[in-house]
Amino acid sequence: PVTWHKYPFCNTPAANKESFVVFITEWPEKTDPFTQENLLYSEDEQVQELIFRIKTYLFIPYRESLANRLVTLLHDAKEEDTISVGIVVGSLRNFYNFLQLHTNLKCPTISLSPEYNIYVSWRDDQNRVFSVHFLPNGDVRFVIFKPNNRHPERKIRISGIATTDILKETV
Repeated sequence: PVTWHKYPFCNTPAANKESFVVFITEWPEKTDPFTQENLLYSEDEQVQELIFRIKTYLFIPYRESLANRLVTLLHDAKEEDTISVGIVVGSLRNFYNFLQLHTNLKCPTISLSPEYNIYVSWRDDQNRVFSVHFLPNGDVRFVIFKPNNRHPERKIRISGIATTDILKETV
């Protein structure tokens, strides 16, 4: 609905003219296309699109269970904190890029960090653990635990930071 207001308005630029009452409408409110609400909605759409890409990426043999786990984590995070992003888009994109590069890995255990970043772990039957924390900026933090063959009561722990594209080579 348009609201009309009466404003005195001179329709000619001449001096000493009487003003006329003219009906004009108010300017529409400026709307910022980049409000926080739109940003969250956009991030939510991006997360859903990335999960869909993971689900339909044919070279990942465990894509269905992986996508289902991500959807569960997304819903759980949003249920716990309704104003959160659920999963950070940059972290999920970083994880997706890693999956595209390394399609021969087993299905990992996936969780979220307190900052809503993707955290995955691979374990084998010989007490070896490889965990990766996917950061939104393209970096990853990783840690490896493996038995120490010379000292069976101790474990070897290796950790570091790398980029997604060279992580496997570095490890």
